[in-house]
Amino acid sequence: MARWAGLNLLLVKKIRDLWLTVLLAIVLAARAAIAGDNLFDLQHFPGPWTLVTNRDATITATGTAILRRGDEVYQRVLLLKAVPLEAGSQSLKSSAAYIRDFIRHYRPPPIPYTSENTARKTGLEKFNCLEFAEDIVIQAESNGIPAEVVGIKFRGKLVGHACAGFPTADGPTLYFDSTPGNGHVSHGAHEARVELGKPYRRADGGLLAGGVENLPITKIIPVSKPMDIAASLLDQGDSSVPAAGTRLLVVGEKPQPADGIDYAGPDTLKISPAQLDRWNQAAEETLAAQVGRMETLRKAGQAAANKLAAIALAENERLAAQGDAYGELRMGERCLSGDGVAKDVFKARDYLQRAAEQGSPTAIDELARLNQ
Repeated sequence: MARWAGLNLLLVKKIRDLWLTVLLAIVLAARAAIAGDNLFDLQHFPGPWTLVTNRDATITATGTAILRRGDEVYQRVLLLKAVPLEAGSQSLKSSAAYIRDFIRHYRPPPIPYTSENTARKTGLEKFNCLEFAEDIVIQAESNGIPAEVVGIKFRGKLVGHACAGFPTADGPTLYFDSTPGNGHVSHGAHEARVELGKPYRRADGGLLAGGVENLPITKIIPVSKPMDIAASLLDQGDSSVPAAGTRLLVVGEKPQPADGIDYAGPDTLKISPAQLDRWNQAAEETLAAQVGRMETLRKAGQAAANKLAAIALAENERLAAQGDAYGELRMGERCLSGDGVAKDVFKARDYLQRAAEQGSPTAIDELARLNQ
């Protein structure tokens, strides 16, 4: 027993480090996830499933992943039932509360807002309101939440705006916007008021550029189509796929012995020492491979960040050399902080003085602080 305890502790620690195989958390949460009528979706039941239609009109779903708890190993088998959605019934993932909870945990990509004009001048990739809205929609749909990119037109303006729209089962469409200011990185999404004939407003008080904050909205244009969660999740190419207007509910669960496992005996789910040794080896190999992939991604991300920083520095230097106030301001700030260049207070003062003489209020403030 002491040997079994030691081996199990080692295996659990290794599996915990593998973020793609944190199956123990699924096992521990299974009872809570199955309580009551639960939608069969990717949030509660991640991973591939094999679906088979039964004679009594139910569906058996067998998980391909092998779960373990202590010495026990098994696969999950769910009993599903297709239930039609009644008119006016509430879908969990289309409820306003569920959508707002998703937005509270949503984080946009760490990419600064880059307009088409800036992209042409700097060579950076364009990333404007449309890309920010698309990311919200992609993340929502990957969590099984219907969403769409929505275009907004303003009275008398050719340039519009884009945000994410969420149709709800218990009220009107909700709109969310994560677009930051030019050159800034967004840190979250905020609910927005999008109504025909009224100005656009964000819950955080943020306004849009281009002087449109007080102009009434004249058009709300869906750009992308909300996805059908059930069809995309259960597209197995057989009769187990529910018809439109239905959802699969989990009505029962049981474990079953997993194929391909060497058991200690015919009437037990305890694994053999040989199988445990194979799992230990597989865990070590998987961990090593993941560490290698993470290091490769880290190096690639650092290289990309260095490239962007070099491009930005070159642009600042070019503008400063041409006598541009913004370029002189940025080079002054860089010399003060040592951002990409050597710290040099005298050079910083010279750059800031030139920018201040052209009317830059930020440069004037920086000079005043330097002279204190």
